Amino acid sequence: MTVRADPAIMQRDVILPEIEPKPGARKSAGKRELVQTRAEETRERILDAAYEAFAKQGFEGANTRAIAATADTTHAAIRYHFGTKDELWREVVRRMYDEVAEEAVLTPIEETDGLSSTDLLRRYLRSYARYSAANVNHALITISESVTGGERLEWMSETFIRPHHQVALDHLKKYVEAGLLPDISPVTLLYIIVSVCQMPFVLSEQMKVLYGVEMTDEDVIDAHIDAVLEIFVPDK
Repeated sequence: MTVRADPAIMQRDVILPEIEPKPGARKSAGKRELVQTRAEETRERILDAAYEAFAKQGFEGANTRAIAATADTTHAAIRYHFGTKDELWREVVRRMYDEVAEEAVLTPIEETDGLSSTDLLRRYLRSYARYSAANVNHALITISESVTGGERLEWMSETFIRPHHQVALDHLKKYVEAGLLPDISPVTLLYIIVSVCQMPFVLSEQMKVLYGVEMTDEDVIDAHIDAVLEIFVPDK
């Protein structure tokens, strides 16, 4: 029987000389990094275009070839990065909820961050209303799927909405107990807050037609945020 030496054992006792990379090695690595960067940029452009399409046209109305054209890429690139239209939609939703988790978080009433409970609540309402102003597509996608119903809504609800809501509801109950919010059903309270923060931006075109109000104007956004704060945590 032939006994073969274990390479791992041999390498412990042998000092291998440093090998200079071939002249083209660094260049090849640089090319790979450039290709990877371009692929990531293409992927982000596709997600941006798909976010807009799914929000404005719904899942069924959105066309992946049109999305590819908007993203200045090919339909094959969508298949390469996401496989199917359904998986593209799911990735849009994943990114959407990652963003809201970063930008609008209700701080637990015990974790004061040096602020009063009232200031914590005001900070959350301000950040959520501003997120709603900047991300109308989030509300549009949620509304579209809620109207349609079905497997996509169930997946989005169980994967993202329920976990986010559970955290928010736990915190809202404590704010209610502290006397900072009305003593009503926390679920009802949560949906009231969501509606007050989101709907003027969702209905921005209607408000513009009826009243000439431009909801994308920074002064109008600031005024809406002030109104939200006045409703829920007025200065006394």
